[in-house]
Amino acid sequence: MTAIRTLAEFGSTAAIGPLHCGAAINDIAAAPGPPWDIRRVSKRRRWPHLFSYGDVELCVCRCRRVTLISVQTWRDVIELPVPGTGTLATFTGPLTYTRVTAELSAIGCPFTSLTLPQPPGQLTVQVDSTGVTFAFRADAGSEPLLDSAGHWISTHECAPPEAGAPDDGFGA
Repeated sequence: MTAIRTLAEFGSTAAIGPLHCGAAINDIAAAPGPPWDIRRVSKRRRWPHLFSYGDVELCVCRCRRVTLISVQTWRDVIELPVPGTGTLATFTGPLTYTRVTAELSAIGCPFTSLTLPQPPGQLTVQVDSTGVTFAFRADAGSEPLLDSAGHWISTHECAPPEAGAPDDGFGA
């Protein structure tokens, strides 16, 4: 498996193994083990909270459901979870616009370039069927490089853990 293939499959399914929006963090952690605790989103509240498996960041609601997945690809070395295991695979870049979009096309995953106002030097494509976005940055005269890929949900059923529930290891 390559980073490009993993990201193209993420684009087509909006999931990397058990990591997907709407999944319960407790269910996800049952397979590969607990995620890394990154930090609170807000200094004043514990939830939402960021966790990660390598370079795949998860924003988790107080109800313990994933509401956002962001794959950070701007680093020199990218660590992605290997589905079905508790290990991370290490990949090196660069992940170029040409390579990423060619792989999306190769697996039959249609995408559209977004025409929204974007910062100078940024280009974003969105997978038509899933809404996964791929954000690229381009320095003057160079091929655009993938900065991140992401998927989010804007609404979900949110029921916080019941008072007096046992500690789930995620801050109940």
